[in-house]
Amino acid sequence: MNRHAWLLSCTLIAGMLILSACGQNTTLTGETPEQPAATAPSTETSPTTEPVHKPDTTDDQKTEDSQVLVVLDQTEMPIESGGLTFSFKKIPEGYALSEMQWKGEREAIVTTYEQARENGASGGEGFYISGDGQFSGFLYPNIQKGEAGEISFLFANDVGQEVTWSKEITLQ
Repeated sequence: MNRHAWLLSCTLIAGMLILSACGQNTTLTGETPEQPAATAPSTETSPTTEPVHKPDTTDDQKTEDSQVLVVLDQTEMPIESGGLTFSFKKIPEGYALSEMQWKGEREAIVTTYEQARENGASGGEGFYISGDGQFSGFLYPNIQKGEAGEISFLFANDVGQEVTWSKEITLQ
C-alpha cells in the first residue's frame, strides 16, 4: 500500500510539473521573445492583417484596435460538397460582422450576417453561421473546388464606419 501511495504521489507531482510548464514561453537565454509564436489549427490560416479600410485616425492605439484576425480552415469536411470554416479571433471594439463575400471565377456571393444565420438553420450552400454562433463557414458546390478568388469579411460599427478583412485563397 505504501509503494502505491509513493507511485501515485510521484505521478501526481510529474503531472503538475508538466501542466505548470504549459503556456510558458521562454528561451534558453532566459529572455522572453518580443512576439509570442502563434500556433494555427490548420495550414490555411492567416496572420493578423491590417484592414483594407482603416478608420480616419492617426492614433496608434486606435489603429491597433482596428486590426482583424480571421482564421480560415480548409481541412476536409465529412460532406459531399466543398467547404471551409472560419472564426474571428480579433475584431475591433465596437464593430460587428456585417457582411461576408466570395469573389471568384464564377458569380460573386454576398451574404449579410442575418442571411448567414438563416443559412445556418437551413443547411444551404453559401456562408452560414449556426444559431448559437459556435460554427461558421462557407459551403460551395464541388464544381467550385480549385477556384481561386477572394474571401472578405466586412465589419461595421454604430456610426457607419467599416473595416474589411480580405484574403486571396483557392477553394479546396
